[in-house]
Amino acid sequence: MKHIIEIVMNIIESEKLSAETQLQLNKICELEDKFTKGFSKEKWREYINLDNEKGQLHSLEIDHIIEITYKVCKELFK
Repeated sequence: MKHIIEIVMNIIESEKLSAETQLQLNKICELEDKFTKGFSKEKWREYINLDNEKGQLHSLEIDHIIEITYKVCKELFK
């Protein structure tokens, strides 16, 4: 299972972003720039730590989705 997750994640990372995804990413970056404009070094560290933890949660969610998809496909194509 771990190998399948790594393969899927590598494919996702290597694909280009769609126009819709790129627009959303740009919107997020603009909002983040406004939000963090006056941050001190300490606030930046806190913010980066928070962002890292959110990223870890997102990775766990993606792993879980891949696992469920694998199980479903395995059942369908027995």
